[in-house]
Amino acid sequence: MHTVVAGDGCKSFGKPMGEATHSVHSPNASLSTPPAATGGVPLHVRIVIVISIALLMVNATLLIINVGATMDSNAQYARSYEIKRALSTFQSVITAAESGQRGYLLTGQTGYLEPYYVAMRSWRGELEKLRTLTAENPTRQKDIAELESITAAGISRLKATISRSPQPGPNGNADVAGTELATTTMDRVRGIVDRMMAEEDARIEALRRDVLRDLLVAGGLALLTTIVTVAVLIGLNKLLRRYVRDRETAENAMLAANQALNEQVEQRTSELTELSQHLIRVSEEEKAKLARELHDTLGSNLTAINMDLNWIQRRLPEGAREVKERLQRALKMLGETVELKHEVIEGLRPSHLDNLGLAFAMRSHCREFTRRTGLPCEVDVQEDFDDLDPAWSIAFYRIAQESLTNIAKHAQASKVRITLAREDGGIRLRIIDDGVGVAEESLSKPKSHGVVGMRERMRQMGGRFQIRKPDEGTGTIVEAFIPATNATAMSA
Repeated sequence: MHTVVAGDGCKSFGKPMGEATHSVHSPNASLSTPPAATGGVPLHVRIVIVISIALLMVNATLLIINVGATMDSNAQYARSYEIKRALSTFQSVITAAESGQRGYLLTGQTGYLEPYYVAMRSWRGELEKLRTLTAENPTRQKDIAELESITAAGISRLKATISRSPQPGPNGNADVAGTELATTTMDRVRGIVDRMMAEEDARIEALRRDVLRDLLVAGGLALLTTIVTVAVLIGLNKLLRRYVRDRETAENAMLAANQALNEQVEQRTSELTELSQHLIRVSEEEKAKLARELHDTLGSNLTAINMDLNWIQRRLPEGAREVKERLQRALKMLGETVELKHEVIEGLRPSHLDNLGLAFAMRSHCREFTRRTGLPCEVDVQEDFDDLDPAWSIAFYRIAQESLTNIAKHAQASKVRITLAREDGGIRLRIIDDGVGVAEESLSKPKSHGVVGMRERMRQMGGRFQIRKPDEGTGTIVEAFIPATNATAMSA
């Protein structure tokens, strides 16, 4: 069945024959989850967080700078020690050469020449080490160049004294003058080396003082930055705790307001539901009352008019042909009025429902539906349901009536089947058609009064109502079910 919202009189879902219903929505749909407190972190808290991060970054930057400066100072410190070690080694080599030459000349023993020859081979290598260690210091490069020149001259003089002393020894003829000259040259070399070592000592001392100063400055700055950072973090902690308390207070207030709103909505929903169900009851009562009044008053009046008109027709003379024709038209219109009266009364309150029971009323309405629409309508009801509560009977009847009306208007179906059966759990009504079906959005439109009305009837009876698609094929199934626990008038 194609269920479509309609708003025209008795042909809209849930509003047959002028019935009034109200759409009531549960508050749980939008208010079941309390909303969280709105708003972000306050500006002053964010400022303190930024300051804390900046202080930590400053502290880390100072630490990195200090570590870099310390490492650089240590590197220069180590290089100065390497230079001193190289100068000391060079000086030892020169001294060994000079001592070997002098020992050979004084004793004549060739064993003294061994350290001399070693020094001759290694002194330039030691100078190259010094040149490499001081490559970035132009002053030191000049000193090393001077040292190399003087050392070369001194070595040459040492060689010359040995070559000019063919018979060295205590009784020999050693070149004493050349030896003195070579010693003077080597003293100049030692003077340059001593000066360079003194300068490196001064440089090492300066580096030590610089490192100590950097450590003190960096340590002081780090301590100051740490103290300020800790103070800021303590303040930030207080601000965050206050912010959390304020947020919790706001959330609790919102929850309390939301709870109050939920209670108010639930109360209002309950009132509207009760009002809706009351209007349904009042509507059915008024329809029944109006149907009885129409049947009793209008029916008797129309019957009297019919009797009078027939009496007049029988007593008219044969020659009053024109009057007879007019009277015949009046009798025909009177018959149509009686038929209309019957349809109106049946629409307000079907007499079959009160006099012959729900099953007979369902079959009668289905036959009338087939007569009017030409659409086959099958009714499957296995018992009369004479023991059913009248409120239940009218609820089932109105749902079937509304469903058939909408099938005729919108479903484009080829057949309809109505089943009403007593189950172990209660009584179930199904209206099944093979039409085009119903879209889900059509059931949730704000003006779906018909669906709301049928659902409200079932809620009033403590039952359930649903509109769904069949498991196979096309069409729609309208289903209403009332549990047996609510069937106060249903037999065991």
